[in-house]
Amino acid sequence: MTLRRDQERLAHLAMNRFGLGAKPGGIARIRDNPKAALKRELEKTGIADITNSTLPSYVQACQVVHTDFNAEHKLKEKELTARFNQHLKPEIGFVERLVLFFSNHFSMSILKDGAIRATIGQLERDVIRKNVLGSFNRMLLGVMKHPAMIRYLDNEDSIGPNSTSGINWGVGLNHNLAREILELHTLGVGGGYTEDDIDGLAKIITGWSFVRGWEAAGKYNGGNERNRGQFIYRKDWHEPGAQRVLGKLYGGSGVAQGESVLSDLARHPSTAQFIAFKLVHHFITDDPTPAMVEPLADAFKSSHGDLKAVAEALIDLPEAWTLPMTKIRTPYELQIAQFRALGRIYEADERWPFYSSLNTLRNIPWERVTPDGYPDETQYWEGPDAMRIRMETAPINSYSLLFKGPFKTAPAVLANQLFASAISKASLQAIANATEQYVGIATLFMIPEFQRR
Repeated sequence: MTLRRDQERLAHLAMNRFGLGAKPGGIARIRDNPKAALKRELEKTGIADITNSTLPSYVQACQVVHTDFNAEHKLKEKELTARFNQHLKPEIGFVERLVLFFSNHFSMSILKDGAIRATIGQLERDVIRKNVLGSFNRMLLGVMKHPAMIRYLDNEDSIGPNSTSGINWGVGLNHNLAREILELHTLGVGGGYTEDDIDGLAKIITGWSFVRGWEAAGKYNGGNERNRGQFIYRKDWHEPGAQRVLGKLYGGSGVAQGESVLSDLARHPSTAQFIAFKLVHHFITDDPTPAMVEPLADAFKSSHGDLKAVAEALIDLPEAWTLPMTKIRTPYELQIAQFRALGRIYEADERWPFYSSLNTLRNIPWERVTPDGYPDETQYWEGPDAMRIRMETAPINSYSLLFKGPFKTAPAVLANQLFASAISKASLQAIANATEQYVGIATLFMIPEFQRR
């Protein structure tokens, strides 16, 4: 019995620390070897792919850019529905957590512009998901050449001061994208770059733009209706000559000059340290130590940025299986855990409980206004008001998810199916005391075992 309890504790940890929350019976299915179950997810071909023929390609998503707000919004909602459905599929959801991690790492907000609203779902599907167990280099290049990121960080009008257009028009650089590439996406604060490096990188990516709606409609600046919304390189806007970044002189010209520096940044030792630290911080503890970070950074460096190798190093980290689960689920993760527990999601026209609670708790997907992404610190999510709102919204979410019909399993039985022996007697008793099903489900959503990961 003690061995079984120990196995179920580790399975509970795998489901919640690494995954998106247990599905009924999940702990029993993986308890014999939770670590092996996690690694099987990494080996499953196409596990991150969303296979939905109704979702747009890159070109199709770009065709919606700057056409109509409702069209952009409907496309975003369709992408979210596909995202929710994908969250429900895997047994554990470790790869889905990695997708959410890197999507937040390259955070941007749909509130800024229709170009982001129309294409951010496609970016996540075709860039983040396609590379989440592959090359960080390819992921970085894909994101930085995507119209959503170019618009979000204002690179569409960044023109080299000594370029043909810069001289003729008297305009110049925008440093936003270059700064965040170094500060947030690769090296990190303290990663060894200077303001001169930011300036050099900003010059290298001048001319990296996208075709805005007015350019497509009026056929300006190389735009037309066929390439509406897509990445475009404007040669006359590019700063000529070699530029220096981190002590290296980058010659050449065109898009290749920028691709070269991004590839070097993707493999830089500071990038390895930064990504490793963030992964440990996200999955394990608010206080990563060098002993926790170094194995992931070493895996990143030795594999030249192979994210599957880094994920395996995270699974093999001893502290991942010994430290208590003190981190609290983000509000979005909490909603997804609820979906997985019941096997139900809100449809697009029924999402007011979803948006209401996440808006109050400031965690709506793809709406973080600042480029640093939603915080991972537990303290940020567990203030007195935040915990009160979590408790107040649990009955609303429970009732809404049960609105189309009662759940076939009693709440206390469901709790046992989700947590096995990892649930406390107090939590189980609180659920069993509920007199109505939706109250029992709401209580399940509120217990510490459900809130923590």
